[in-house]
Amino acid sequence: LIKRSLANNKKMNESRRHHIPSAFVSDIGASDIESVTNEIKSNYTRALEKIENEGGSNAFMKFSRALGEASEASAQVTLPSMTHADASTRAASTIAKDKLKCMFDGTFSRKALYEALLVDASQNDLIGSDKRASLHLLNQFRRVGGCALNSDNDRHALAEKQKKIEVLCSEFIQALNEDTTCLTLREEELEGVAPLDQFPLIHQEEAQKGEASPESLLRKVSIKSPYVMPVLQFAKSPITRKAVAEASAKKCQEKNTALFLKTIGLRHECAALLGYESHAHYMLETKMASTPERAEPFLRDLLSRMRGQLEKDLAALNKLKIEEEGTHAKGVQAWDVAYYIRKYKASLGVDEAALRQYFPLDHVKNEILSIYQELLGLIFTRVYDAQVWHPEVQCYAVSEAGKDSGDDQPPLGFFYLDLFPRDGKYAHQCVYPLRPSYQKDPNHRVTPACANIGNLSRGTEGKPSLLRFREVETFFHEFGHVMHCVLSQSKHSVQAWAWSAVPWPGGVEQDFLEVPSMMLENFVWQPEILRRLSKRPEDGSSLPDAMIEVLSKSRNVMEGYCRSRYLAMSLYDLQVHGGPGPYTYDGKLLDAAALYDALLTDLSGVSVIPGTFPVASWYHPMMGYDAGYFGYIWSEAFAADLFSEFEAQEKSIIDSSLGNKYKETILSPCAMIDGETMLRNFLSREPSLDAFLKRICA
Repeated sequence: LIKRSLANNKKMNESRRHHIPSAFVSDIGASDIESVTNEIKSNYTRALEKIENEGGSNAFMKFSRALGEASEASAQVTLPSMTHADASTRAASTIAKDKLKCMFDGTFSRKALYEALLVDASQNDLIGSDKRASLHLLNQFRRVGGCALNSDNDRHALAEKQKKIEVLCSEFIQALNEDTTCLTLREEELEGVAPLDQFPLIHQEEAQKGEASPESLLRKVSIKSPYVMPVLQFAKSPITRKAVAEASAKKCQEKNTALFLKTIGLRHECAALLGYESHAHYMLETKMASTPERAEPFLRDLLSRMRGQLEKDLAALNKLKIEEEGTHAKGVQAWDVAYYIRKYKASLGVDEAALRQYFPLDHVKNEILSIYQELLGLIFTRVYDAQVWHPEVQCYAVSEAGKDSGDDQPPLGFFYLDLFPRDGKYAHQCVYPLRPSYQKDPNHRVTPACANIGNLSRGTEGKPSLLRFREVETFFHEFGHVMHCVLSQSKHSVQAWAWSAVPWPGGVEQDFLEVPSMMLENFVWQPEILRRLSKRPEDGSSLPDAMIEVLSKSRNVMEGYCRSRYLAMSLYDLQVHGGPGPYTYDGKLLDAAALYDALLTDLSGVSVIPGTFPVASWYHPMMGYDAGYFGYIWSEAFAADLFSEFEAQEKSIIDSSLGNKYKETILSPCAMIDGETMLRNFLSREPSLDAFLKRICA
């Protein structure tokens, strides 16, 4: 038995080693990236030329394989732009991503390839996911390559504008990732914020020797999110909060404002060349929402429903501000919101600082992995010998539970956890695709892989990392994306899990992209799950029932303000991409910056900080969510409908049979089926907004 067990383990290890992604290493350099990029481009071009020369015979399948192989090879040269320690390597990786994006986009301007695919489509009666993938790719020749345009000059102009857009977006993102802006604040200016040692001392040696005067106890406060939020939530000094909020709102403003404005102008020009009314119309054509005329009323209806709650929220925040600062205090400002929302929740019994003591990262991580394994019938196995790009990164293989290890079945996929902030690293939270699922040949399907790139709070010397509850919620949400990626069973890479962070084409409709992870995010608010996720290091205790009850009830607290602000940003995204500007609002003609100020001030009730343009540090419109930011709440609405099925379970919300149905009908198909069909397949009925409206209007 022991010998057989060892033999089976050896076979599984060999199987994992055979299928695990490679070449994700820390010592890759700029020259390596350039040479590999050139090789990818050369191999891909040869494959396309061969298809063109051979004509229409089986052209679609050959093209799909070429796309898959080029996509699979790309991540090794694009991932370093998000994670590498060396600035020159990150810069080279950003250039590589731009080149590969132009390569993939350029595919769809190759008329000989387009004609070969049309011939193949006319000769072969494709069905199922093959037909869907073929139609999607042919549509891309029209949408991306302009193959329906009669003029060669127009096609050339379109391609040049698209290249410029890609470079502008990359420069925008790189500026944010490279930004290391810090403020220097005295310890007394940080009164209320704990622990202070999350902010490095400026004069570290003198402080350790006891030689530093109180005036010289200065702390360096980064304006990256894990450090900004504790200050905005807890700093008693409004002057301190204003300084940090203003610095955050001005992040990269000098450079990125111009990049953003140039980009939206070029996007409109491309849409006009292709015959669309606007870039928003172009982008929504392939989404569930289909048109801005359908998306905007959806957002405005929600704004109307939230208006009464918004007014109540602002009144409550203003009352708290007057109580603390006196009757002379002006209305709630942008730098006050997080502070007084935290105080309002505290008045209801939600103590953010006390909550944090129950969420040590290691325990939260282990429990999140455990919950997902139970719900979806999976096994996650740590792969210790995997190639990784930083010592903190962990790799896991994902397999079906209950499978006999002797079957030598390859894992379903792989995921990597890269959870902490570093200088130069992508400064937000995301799941980055590393490899698409696709059929390389009849006997070999390439399994998917991705990286969860996080920026969670680090522990300090001798103390564990303790997460804010919002970070716990975000981790749970992002891991939903991980599962969507690694469980996809797509035959064609264009139907595998992907989004615009990578250069290759793929993924579900963008306004469906968040549905699976938002459904799973709902779990984190359930008492059953909160008890499992929480464990105070001092005594191992879980959150007390009283704290769980208060926290669960607080979910919709300040929803009026928070949702109104989000909806205002979503409308801005649609409107700024709705034409070249100036933009008409409330009877006035406004430029892009003034439009943002007007929308946010009017619809959220809180003014934008004067002299700031927060769009300059807003990742989404420059990272593929252009005219698509509304997709979060669109997805949330349908996610609530899906979650209502789990809520209805009597014994436990972690219902493995329902979880398996969710895996088979929502996660595994990925883009092989359209979003609305997947919803119907899981629900066994038409999708409804009732569960969502009931929750937000409660």
